[in-house]
Amino acid sequence: MTNHLPTILLVGTGHWGNPGLDYKSVAFDDMLAPGRQREIAECLEHLARFAPTKVALEIMPDQTEAWNTEYRAYRHGTFALTANERHQLGFRLAATAEHARIYGIDWHDFDHPIGWERAITFAQEHGQDQHIAFFTRMAQESEQDKAAEQERIRKESVREQLLGTNAPGATADSHRIYMDLAQVGEGSTYIGAEVVLRWYERNMMMFVNVSRLATHPEDRVLVVVGGGHLPLLRHFLTSSGRFQTDDIRTYLTILGPTCREPIEP
Repeated sequence: MTNHLPTILLVGTGHWGNPGLDYKSVAFDDMLAPGRQREIAECLEHLARFAPTKVALEIMPDQTEAWNTEYRAYRHGTFALTANERHQLGFRLAATAEHARIYGIDWHDFDHPIGWERAITFAQEHGQDQHIAFFTRMAQESEQDKAAEQERIRKESVREQLLGTNAPGATADSHRIYMDLAQVGEGSTYIGAEVVLRWYERNMMMFVNVSRLATHPEDRVLVVVGGGHLPLLRHFLTSSGRFQTDDIRTYLTILGPTCREPIEP
């Protein structure tokens, strides 16, 4: 007999407000435009079928009250949402479910930043370019390459963007970048591994914050995070044996007569 466990639905997304904080930032078009708003509304309608009891966002726990002030104002019609995915997905889903608040699950050690550049510089100076191929390609992207990527994203619906970000193959590819970077170093120098461990540390703390929201079997926590966090959060949640994890494709692969064929596992 299988014990009933709390359920977690991870919703990985790009940063729609274009804050430019990631190592590789993707420029999204205007998510507040009428067409994008219709696409977002369609996705929200189907994600709501998960029936979350809590909605958790990639914000620091100590900033949660400030965000909840905005959330309450939004529910009262006195706050206009920005293009930020935390507003467009998180606030709107929580409001649809009539939740009184949202939750923050992010974590940073601001005194000890991850320091990607340390490992990249070491690799460049010690002939280990094979371990930083992703970063090298990114640095060599031409304006034409960037424009082509932006045009590709512009042509994708919000549903297609979400399905692409959350596809197992895409998350595996993104995580492989960290496994490559971890190999930077030589002899007793493990600079790549040290940097990647900082990334693991952040995600481990985020996992713990999610786990603190899912303490009862009936808890259903929907978590909106940047797509890069998906591999580790999924791994930690599954490895713990304490949670059931749902799949966003269960909700977004069938959206009516305009949808395409369901994505294969």
